Amino acid sequence: MALAVFALLACTAAGAMAQSSRLYLAGYMGLNITSESQFIESNTPARGDIEFKNGASFAGAMGLRLSKNLRVEGEVSYRKADISSTDFTTPGAFTLGGDVATWLWMANVYYDFDLNWKNIEPFVGAGVGLAHHTGTFNGTGVASASDSSYGLAWQVGGGAKYRVSPDMAFVGGYRWLGSTDAQFDSYEMEYGGHEIRFGIEYDIPVGKK
Repeated sequence: MALAVFALLACTAAGAMAQSSRLYLAGYMGLNITSESQFIESNTPARGDIEFKNGASFAGAMGLRLSKNLRVEGEVSYRKADISSTDFTTPGAFTLGGDVATWLWMANVYYDFDLNWKNIEPFVGAGVGLAHHTGTFNGTGVASASDSSYGLAWQVGGGAKYRVSPDMAFVGGYRWLGSTDAQFDSYEMEYGGHEIRFGIEYDIPVGKK
């Protein structure tokens, strides 16, 4: 079945294909792998490292091609990570559970490499934007908290597109996402992680090339 689908796509995409429009929409689903985060709880006081479970991420974007290789994009994405374990470096009997959910509003720039090979288009990109974190912490021996905070966010990564028609491409990529430290009541923690994602890019029939 998988071979049949691949063969159909290959036939559909026979020959090199260029984008049909300067304006496009994109949607992504991904695996968000949050890195180990150092934190401080100022009421106790206590500090240590938090490990998070892997979680899903979702994103939507609208982009504009400035040239054959350069494009800019506005993106909104969401991810949520549950705490899997906590390593307290402060002496005492502590436990901590909860989660951190994050909305990101990003302005990204990408460079597409024109290989003209099998309809595959590698790319690299970077971006900056705004992060909105909402954290819930339930502790034993430390304070509980439920709060939200804003911070500067950034991303850098790359991937490849496989163009199946002049107006549609499948996208796969990796990026590192980070933000300034998040503040939740008496908790301050680092935030950053890896994201592997896949999606579809579809050209809007405006500004045809």
